[in-house]
Amino acid sequence: MKKLLRKKVLSKKPKPVDHPRVIFPEARGRTVELVELFTDSDFPCVSIRFQDSTDLTVVIDPVLTFSASFSKWKDGNECVLKRWPLIRSE
Repeated sequence: MKKLLRKKVLSKKPKPVDHPRVIFPEARGRTVELVELFTDSDFPCVSIRFQDSTDLTVVIDPVLTFSASFSKWKDGNECVLKRWPLIRSE
């Protein structure tokens, strides 16, 4: 039931951040009560609950990657003739 409430609150996805590090200043100084990992395919997330009844939820968005190469094999050894750039789903 708790996950359903989170789904409604987070129904609008925020825009992706371009840099690899994100700081959550709202969590600074709070005492963690519980950390939960939800692996449900509809709403995968990590929930960090604090003792003051606040919660920081990080939604995990799985990314599909596709890579391709064209190779020639001789005597059990692979010789890569061409590689294509890595493609990530959005």
